[in-house]
Amino acid sequence: MSTPRAPFVPSPEEIQPGYELLLEQRQVRGSPVRLFTFPGGSEEVSRTVVCLPGLGASGRSFAPMAPLASELRMLLWTPTLRTPMTHTPLQWNVASLEHADARLPERFALLGSSFGSLVSLAFTLAHPERVRALVLVSPVASVQRVRRWALSLSTLVRMPKPFAYVFAPTVARVLGGRNLPPEGRAEIVREARRLSPLELLRRLRDVLEADYLGALEQLRVPTLIIHGARDQLVPLGYARDVARRIPGARLEVLREASHLPYMSHAQAFNAFVGDFLLQHLT
Repeated sequence: MSTPRAPFVPSPEEIQPGYELLLEQRQVRGSPVRLFTFPGGSEEVSRTVVCLPGLGASGRSFAPMAPLASELRMLLWTPTLRTPMTHTPLQWNVASLEHADARLPERFALLGSSFGSLVSLAFTLAHPERVRALVLVSPVASVQRVRRWALSLSTLVRMPKPFAYVFAPTVARVLGGRNLPPEGRAEIVREARRLSPLELLRRLRDVLEADYLGALEQLRVPTLIIHGARDQLVPLGYARDVARRIPGARLEVLREASHLPYMSHAQAFNAFVGDFLLQHLT
């Protein structure tokens, strides 16, 4: 009997097979943050890895990293769905990660994908003493090479209907590439539908205003960069440029992957990340 295909536009409550995770909701600086963890995962504090997702994703998108959870304490952070107007989303996430409400160890590893890589870089530059190792996936450090794409997205979110509902299936295909399983596409769509057009626009504005390229040479944290050669949002040459600017950074390229290699090519991705993090968290 064949397994039913994942619905391409699931309801926000419809969790896909393989993406069932433990959920804790923490109040951080007065706003709810969803923190996902793996059932039976490591509780070794010295091996804590905080994972920050992309623009409209949740920490649940990191579910394919489950094989690493037996040796690493994986905390899959999900930014609040409505960033307080007192801060930009980038400012709020950086301030929240350092806040006592987050209940994070004094030192930990950071893994950030796309918008999450931008937050990771901003936090590491501001608090290098707290970051033991850094993993950047499809890194966004400056708008210089993603501006046109981001601007086109920002016009879509101004439409009367919520951007996520109308356009998320197409965006999921573009971001995930042809190798992203149906469950992965459905997860991206499901979470994107939770995000308001205003919140998405505010996060896009952070990307449009970001430029950390000149500061990357200041980083003295062990850094791994993983990039998909078929990424249609962030060119491979851009990832190479980021790697050249960070002293001692290591770049690994997944030739068949697109913007979400941890979802589409989990085995190879996990091998690179596991080897790197265990080396620096042991």
